[in-house]
Amino acid sequence: MAGPVVLSLVTTSPPPTDGEARHDATGPALWRRQVLAALAWEGGGVVFMLLVVALGHAPLSAVLVWAPLSMLMSGGTLLALSLGWTRHRRDPALTVQQVAWAVGSAVACYGLAGPMRALTIPLTCLALLFSIFSLGAEMVRWMVRYAIGLYGVVMMAMAVAQPDRYPPFEEATSFLVLLVVLPGFAVLGARWSRVRQQLRQQRGELQSALAQLADAAERDALTGLFNRRRLTQSLEDRCAQSARGGTFHVVLLDIDHFKAINDSHGHGVGDQVLQGFAQRLTTLVRDTDLAGRWGGEEFLLLLPHDQTDEAVQAAERLREELALLTVPLPSGAPLSVTVSIGVARFEPTDTPEGVVARADRALYAAKALGRDQVVAH
Repeated sequence: MAGPVVLSLVTTSPPPTDGEARHDATGPALWRRQVLAALAWEGGGVVFMLLVVALGHAPLSAVLVWAPLSMLMSGGTLLALSLGWTRHRRDPALTVQQVAWAVGSAVACYGLAGPMRALTIPLTCLALLFSIFSLGAEMVRWMVRYAIGLYGVVMMAMAVAQPDRYPPFEEATSFLVLLVVLPGFAVLGARWSRVRQQLRQQRGELQSALAQLADAAERDALTGLFNRRRLTQSLEDRCAQSARGGTFHVVLLDIDHFKAINDSHGHGVGDQVLQGFAQRLTTLVRDTDLAGRWGGEEFLLLLPHDQTDEAVQAAERLREELALLTVPLPSGAPLSVTVSIGVARFEPTDTPEGVVARADRALYAAKALGRDQVVAH
């Protein structure tokens, strides 16, 4: 008797709290181990009922019918898990069904155990206690009503059919005890459900905060582009990938005469230029490109082009589009900026520092040639 109640619950896993089925790699194996443990414990329940038979409190024929039925749910769940029949369900372990079956099995024991029937009530309470941690508040309330209803029917039936073994007054008293005790599990279920909801909300808020912190750690505060730390990591990753085959280009962009802008119009205007430049650059790069602020008025791009002429053409288009950018001065007059660009192709013998250094030399060559142009190393 203990087995059907306790183990049917031990075998169950709480249903997903986020509305999604659990399909992690360890889930099915874990569920199968739990169901096997349940079958072992239910075997212990069968031994208990055989002891009840030996003491003369229950007929052997009834136990021979009850025992396989008691083990049917866990055995069927094990088979379904092994064949993947329940894998598409939100709760592959069939938690609700197993809890309901455990309660029903315990009530069946009540009708068979005679003088030892009182042991089924605390075991049913244990079943409902486990359901609190596995099911939602509404389902726990349903399980409580289900248990009370089953016990009421069986107690009444046994009091009518076997009044000597199940005295009506004792059955009525036991039923009143159930009416007092079992609804408490519904109250606990509702409270625990609220706690789980609060925990899920707090976990969601924490994950959101962590995601924001992680994003802030790799973003430039002024422009919103990736910062040098993130660019360096991405550059190292791409170098490692390209060393095994393929290549890419590093593009350095530098706003021309930016120091003069700060000196003439103030750092506030300089910040507006950087922000406007970053916003415009964001709209021009593709999803496969990576753009960020390398430092000061320098920006770095990682382009997945294999051919240098393609990378140069892409850089030239950026230069032309960025030349159209204007920033309003406090006086209302528009301020235009130009950009010099250096391009370098990653070679298998390159290091991250080496390819950036060659792009930097190309950038200085562009400035030496008069600025507002693209030079490839």
